[in-house]
Amino acid sequence: MLNLCARIAVLLSAMSALTMPLKAQCITDTEIIARVAAINSNTTDSYAKKIRQLKELQAAFLKCHPTKNNAYAQILHRIGDQYSKADDVERAIFYTREAVQVNQGNGPGLQKSFLTHSYFNLGVFYKRLQLPAESHRYFGLCIRSGIPFPEKHFIVFMAYAQDAFEYFQTGDYQKSTEVAAEGLLLAERDQNELAAAPLLAQKAQSEAELDNFEEAEADVQRAIFLLEKAGTNADQLATSYSIYANLLYEKKRVTESLSYYHKAFELNKATGLLQQCSRDLLDIGSVYLNGLNQGNKALCYYNEGIKLALITGEPYQLAGLYMNSGVVYWKNKDFRNALKYYQKALNVLPLNFTDTAIKSNLSVDMLKLVANDYVVYNILANKGSALLALYHSKKDRMLLQLALNTYEIADKSVDIMRWKQSGEQSRLYWRQKTKQLYGEAIEVCYQLGNTEKAYYFFEKSRAVLLGDQLNAIIASHHISGRDQMAEKQLRTRTVALSQKLLSLAKTDKNYNVFNRQWHDAQSRWEDFIKSLESKYPVYYQYKYDNSVYSYTKAIRKLSADKQSLIEYFNGGSAVYILSLSADRQELAKLKDTAYRANAREMLALCSDKSLLNQNYDRYCKAANLLYQQLFKPLRIAGERVIVSPDDLFIPFEALISNSRRQTSFLAKQYTFSYVHSMNVLMKNLSSEAGKHTFFGIAPERYNNNPALSPLPGSAESLQKIAAGFTSSSLLTGSGATRGQFLSNAAHYNIVQIYAHADAGLTKKEPVLYLADSAVYLSDIQKITFSNTDLAVLSACNTGVGHHAEGEGIFSLARAFTVGGVPATVTNLWQVDHQITYQITEMFYAYLQAGLPKDVALNRAKLDLMAQGDHIYDLPYFWAATVVIGNTDGIDRQSAGSLPMAALIAAILLFSALYFFFRSSPFFNRKK
Repeated sequence: MLNLCARIAVLLSAMSALTMPLKAQCITDTEIIARVAAINSNTTDSYAKKIRQLKELQAAFLKCHPTKNNAYAQILHRIGDQYSKADDVERAIFYTREAVQVNQGNGPGLQKSFLTHSYFNLGVFYKRLQLPAESHRYFGLCIRSGIPFPEKHFIVFMAYAQDAFEYFQTGDYQKSTEVAAEGLLLAERDQNELAAAPLLAQKAQSEAELDNFEEAEADVQRAIFLLEKAGTNADQLATSYSIYANLLYEKKRVTESLSYYHKAFELNKATGLLQQCSRDLLDIGSVYLNGLNQGNKALCYYNEGIKLALITGEPYQLAGLYMNSGVVYWKNKDFRNALKYYQKALNVLPLNFTDTAIKSNLSVDMLKLVANDYVVYNILANKGSALLALYHSKKDRMLLQLALNTYEIADKSVDIMRWKQSGEQSRLYWRQKTKQLYGEAIEVCYQLGNTEKAYYFFEKSRAVLLGDQLNAIIASHHISGRDQMAEKQLRTRTVALSQKLLSLAKTDKNYNVFNRQWHDAQSRWEDFIKSLESKYPVYYQYKYDNSVYSYTKAIRKLSADKQSLIEYFNGGSAVYILSLSADRQELAKLKDTAYRANAREMLALCSDKSLLNQNYDRYCKAANLLYQQLFKPLRIAGERVIVSPDDLFIPFEALISNSRRQTSFLAKQYTFSYVHSMNVLMKNLSSEAGKHTFFGIAPERYNNNPALSPLPGSAESLQKIAAGFTSSSLLTGSGATRGQFLSNAAHYNIVQIYAHADAGLTKKEPVLYLADSAVYLSDIQKITFSNTDLAVLSACNTGVGHHAEGEGIFSLARAFTVGGVPATVTNLWQVDHQITYQITEMFYAYLQAGLPKDVALNRAKLDLMAQGDHIYDLPYFWAATVVIGNTDGIDRQSAGSLPMAALIAAILLFSALYFFFRSSPFFNRKK
């Protein structure tokens, strides 16, 4: 009996060895890699089963192998890949990062080229978690690790395409273009036309956003040609057709646009991509609606798209189609039906929101679960717009309150989106999209007579991206590395679980489990963030507090500083003006938008000395009309005025209050400064003690760039100014280099620049020219000016640049603000350099005498006009220079007393003679 039992045991042992070889015997690396490939290619097993098989393989490897090698890394990599497919991104990242650590070692059996695969997957995972900074980092590592290995170039090209697309999605179109162009160089070197095609299409998409339509059309046509020639990659070809269709629509070639959208639809239909077909139908309907004004035809396509979306079960696509159907009714002024469709769009979202009453909106907790912020924001914005339009039709004030409630939750959706996006908050794309929302919200406040709410929406409408960039800079200095890592891990887990939850149907047996896990993770994250409020109050304030600087505090500060605040908002058909002071708070509406033509004429004349001299009567008319429209109705009582402009930056000090007195400039009655917003102004940008006080830079001559004229006298001017400070450093002539500027500027309390600059109204990046090369806006934005209180940019056009909706001017002055400088003095146009030196020197003299920055600059301007030469009455000479930001005086302990005292005495003498020189009548300046 014992022998029989023993034989049976031996037999069972042998069978076990055959059926479970992983546990009973060691296998070679080659066999492991083959089994990993077999598991990965299996299309019948579930993700859970594949993960279990891979983990068994992992255990078998660890049992038999003393050191981890590439075979082990491949097991980990595939476990991460399967977890990703099962919507467990958190575990996917864990295993893939472990795979990276293995192949980054130096032992035998490692394969550096395989890092290309793991880096790519990590880039994709972090992209899913909406962490673009991490995503870009890993796509970059994928590219750098893969380029030395030609057999890995197919992954490198995928990384280029993904990276360029993500830059496009976050609004960094220039960077998207650059990444795609870099990938195209590699494709050309490899003579790989199929790799070039998607990169050309992405490059075209980004170029179109930069208004480079000719380059965009050439690139997308090339992409289409290559893909049609190959006869493969139908999905890429359909995407290229759609990109070209959108480009043609932007160029007003509507018929051609429809043709290419139909090509995309037919190709997607032929390959069975029903979800993409639904999107094509949405695009076609939108062309009929917005391009051809054929709402009924648009509805037909939307209805067909709805049928496909119901089949594919894509809720956000379905919501988008319902929303666009609502837009058709809105355009037909059938606002009630429009509202029904907008509510239906909200109801089909995977957020368990079933209330069909128009008065009901999503809760803030629901917004935290949103996977497609763009769709949800637009539904809410359109709903608010329909409620406002219905109010104008019915005059029912209850509708105004419903509209206000809807705009408030839409605003919350933008805040939550920014919060979810971590360091890449509130891209310009969103600022452009939210412009109309905030304009309509301000109109509701105007109708309700609610100035406090109007102030809130004014502030939320402007410079939020700038505020976010400042927040990131300040916050990073006020938290430990350990807590920063803990915060990131909690955020990653919460977002990963929310995505897993959204992938499950409510009837799924695991839905309640993941719902509890998500709520638990969300609570832990929010509790941790709340704990930061007491542990790191400054960090919390700048990283997570989305509130605006309060209305009450703003009025209190204006009262203490004896200042008034004026904020402008251009709503297209009307301009809204908010005026706040200690004694008066008012919201006005200017229906006549002709001010833009007057403003453009005023700026055109101001910035051209000869033109202004010959057309001064025209200038006076435009400047007085602007005064009548934008300033006089506000009845400003005090002398110091803060202006927060919207689309056009005009120097208010150059406006004329009396059409019969051609020198009745507002500069003689008021002192003006400018801000991006009260929120940006009130950031606690208290500088640390710098190594030195004053830093001056003046190239004087540009031997490497003959197109730039010399700036004689700039070095001497720097020396005069520096004499008034106890500590200074000057870089002049050939020593005024890019490297020296970037290395040293942030160490000083005051930075003074005499140089040429170039900026315009296009999206071209502003640039500052130094002795050896150029410094770009993006270079300056990367510097943290933790010591600097003031930057004086005495160069032409440092205050101008591309205007972005809701953000303002992207100028060199803004770059310093992004870097943390609370105040800048900048020029709106090119001015005679000798006059620039004179105004700058007088400005410093008054500044060192203890005057606020705005008062010091205004005194310098008045002194220039008081010199007796009537040519200096021309605003061309003095109105270009403006102060932006904090107007507090500087620390006088750092300033010397003797040289400046003498200069101030001379200035005061000029001022005493002012009225004598002004007694002669103004004359016509035509030569």
